[in-house]
Amino acid sequence: MCHIYGMTTTLRVDRSNRVVLSRDLRRAAGIVTGQSLKASALPGRIILEVKSNSKGRLARRGKLMVWTGVVPRTPLADAVEQARHYER
Repeated sequence: MCHIYGMTTTLRVDRSNRVVLSRDLRRAAGIVTGQSLKASALPGRIILEVKSNSKGRLARRGKLMVWTGVVPRTPLADAVEQARHYER
C-alpha cells in the first residue's frame, strides 16, 4: 500500500535471518546508499531510523533558521513531500 507521504509493505526474513528493504521502501523513507540506520526493538516491533551523517546544526541568520551542515541527497520533490507531512 502506498500513501502520498509513506509506504507500507510486508517483508520476509530469509533463511539467514536477513530482511531486505526494497528500493521503493528505501526511497519512501529517504534512505540513500551507505546511510547508517539506528535500529531499536520493542515486543513484536523493530524500528529503523535514519541516523544523521551530518554534524551540522540549526543557526539563526537574521529572521531565518538555517542548517549549517551538509544537505542530504534526497531528491527535491521527495524532500518537499516529507516536509509537508512532517510531524513531531
